[in-house]
Amino acid sequence: MRGWYVLALVVSLAGVVLLDARHRLFVWHRPRRALAVLAAGVAMFLCWDAVAIARGIFERGRGDALLGVEVAPHLPVEELVFVTFFSYLTMVVFTGALRLLPMREAGS
Repeated sequence: MRGWYVLALVVSLAGVVLLDARHRLFVWHRPRRALAVLAAGVAMFLCWDAVAIARGIFERGRGDALLGVEVAPHLPVEELVFVTFFSYLTMVVFTGALRLLPMREAGS
């Protein structure tokens, strides 16, 4: 089915957003700072992708799961959603771990 990969990414991203909203871990804790960090992470990964594409390391994947829409040569729209998801997930896990570690140490 065409587009199922981006659909899976969007559903996963929505789950991380809900987790963040429920526990106020990242964006819901300090929105301006979090969005700046998120934008920096996405920009860093897109620069990494651009360098890898220019060197011939990365190229556009083929498959029925992809939409077939590129935002740049060899950069499918799914990659934008993936790097956003990955950056957001990383920060939610990081901030969640920072919150849980003091609780664990207090219980020891």
